[in-house]
Amino acid sequence: MSDLLDRYRWIVVALFALPLLLGIAFLLSERLSGPQPLELDLADVPAEEIRVYVAGAVQRPGVYPLADGDRWIDALEAAGGPTSDANLAAVDLARRARDEDTILVPYLGQTGVVSASQASLVDINTASAEQLATLPGIGEVRAGRIIDSRERDGPFASADELLERDLIPLSVFEEIADLVTVGPPSGQAGQ
Repeated sequence: MSDLLDRYRWIVVALFALPLLLGIAFLLSERLSGPQPLELDLADVPAEEIRVYVAGAVQRPGVYPLADGDRWIDALEAAGGPTSDANLAAVDLARRARDEDTILVPYLGQTGVVSASQASLVDINTASAEQLATLPGIGEVRAGRIIDSRERDGPFASADELLERDLIPLSVFEEIADLVTVGPPSGQAGQ
């Protein structure tokens, strides 16, 4: 029997070592390959919903949900479209809708009516540093630069001059373009 064992010793060792080697190989392959990559399907993520109030010369005035990034024309369509006597030329239909916007479509013969969102526009010719600092991307430093430029170079003729005078980057201008206005500088309203 000992003769038989000596003769097949390597075969017996191989039979016992083979499962051990296969187990080690499996564990090493799992460890070396690392975790499976995380896959995100962003198509299923809903766009942020906003709500706007549409009133005036529209078929169904009311509050409507829109997707973030929709425009005023989308809000008008959500309200059933304009009435036959709507003055659409007085409404900026290409403007992006923001949460809590009031979109007032005037009737023919009416001039554009100031909505709640337009009433809160910041006049860059008269605003204080604190008022300017409330705008997105405008802090104390940029507000100070705007006021210094206004005093040194004169009042702004348009909001675009914020870019022309190199006071803010284009990315900030795009954020605040609908939030600012340019009125007559203080002290010159009656001139």
